[in-house]
Amino acid sequence: MASIKLQGSTSGEITISAPAVAGTNTLTLPAETGNILTDGSALPAIDGSALTGISGDVIASSLGTSDNTNGYIRFSNNLLINWVRKTSTLQQTITFPLAFTEVYGAYTGADTTTTAYINVRSLSTTQISLGSQGALILGWALVFGRKT
Repeated sequence: MASIKLQGSTSGEITISAPAVAGTNTLTLPAETGNILTDGSALPAIDGSALTGISGDVIASSLGTSDNTNGYIRFSNNLLINWVRKTSTLQQTITFPLAFTEVYGAYTGADTTTTAYINVRSLSTTQISLGSQGALILGWALVFGRKT
């Protein structure tokens, strides 16, 4: 029998199980907006506007909509992803929004459809230096590592 278990933050558990034999069962939830829990607590909004009550699996900053914003996302397993914008057409050194403990690698992308590309001149736990192979281009770097 396959089942899904939903566990409370301190105690309690709800199990939804499918039968082992062929057949169809339907779980129907209320169509109205509201709370279907019996303990008075509310589920977080699905659109992400109120992500309260969710465990700290993701710690994020600068997840805005600006095309020129540096930022990071840090996961509970200590994986850290920083992204930085190369805003100069010359070589540029950029400090990460959140420093790494260990750096694994970087991916770069240019804001152009020509054959020009951005290369990594140097990479450390606190910053990255980006160049533009003789072309005056802007772009991004996505850097992976961990933060402990």
